[in-house]
Amino acid sequence: LLAIWRSGVAAVQGRSSVNRALAAHQIARPDSVVAVGKAAASMAAAVYDTFGEIPTLIVTKHGHIKETPKHASVVQSGHPVPDEASLIAGTAIRDAIAGCKKDAHLLFLVSGGASSLAEVLPAGMSLNDLTLETEALLASGQDIHAINLRRKEISQIKGGKAFAGFKGRNIKTLEIS
Repeated sequence: LLAIWRSGVAAVQGRSSVNRALAAHQIARPDSVVAVGKAAASMAAAVYDTFGEIPTLIVTKHGHIKETPKHASVVQSGHPVPDEASLIAGTAIRDAIAGCKKDAHLLFLVSGGASSLAEVLPAGMSLNDLTLETEALLASGQDIHAINLRRKEISQIKGGKAFAGFKGRNIKTLEIS
């Protein structure tokens, strides 16, 4: 039973899932990669497996990456409650997307936890305000979809807002939940 369980887990792991998706959809080599979520490092490793070194931003939960690849920048931040590093991560994501050149191809990788790990707050809202709101949402018993709807309302990057500054040619997104 343990072998069956391990096989199932391996089949849906970030690296193996993204490797399969890159091959199945014949995704062209991107110019840059942004990976955000608890499986971000594993997902980004699949891109490295397929294409080699590409400038990559990895945003993941504290403790979810053991070694930073030399071609990547890493921000480890808070989950399930955003922390100061989540604000740094949100700015880094927005800047990485806005920094893509005119003909750039961006590969955006998303996994569970992304909504907590990166944030850009609206004017007038503090990290403490966000922390209190997040803790209240988590304590309310609402499901993650309802919580993420509220996070999207607050955020300056969620719901596609981060892509407003993209000047490149195209964005491919691969998501794991």
